[in-house]
Amino acid sequence: MRTRKNQRRSITLPGRYMTSLGTPEDVVLTDLSVGGCRFAMGSRKLTLGTPLQIYVAGSGPHRAVIKWVDKGEVGVTFSTPLSESEFETFQGSHVPDLAAQGMPGDFEPLTDTRPQRFC
Repeated sequence: MRTRKNQRRSITLPGRYMTSLGTPEDVVLTDLSVGGCRFAMGSRKLTLGTPLQIYVAGSGPHRAVIKWVDKGEVGVTFSTPLSESEFETFQGSHVPDLAAQGMPGDFEPLTDTRPQRFC
């Protein structure tokens, strides 16, 4: 049985991610911890080990790696954990849907990663 380093809490937050091969995609985060999050995959095919950048309720971009994919959901681990104060801010307040307000969309280049292509 695997145990998490950080307990995840059920939450609903807007997010946006981008891989090195794609354009940004809006998602809804359903679990969040200082070390990672979960979201529904949506229309894109994501694979284990893919690096990405993700905004969490307008905070970021946070570099992350896909740790698991199961039944249309994805779990990612942040390269640098969220601060406890940032995490508590997300937990303790209602975060509006930032997609409707225009969430930031400037991602850093992912030049230090190699694209993963599967044929």
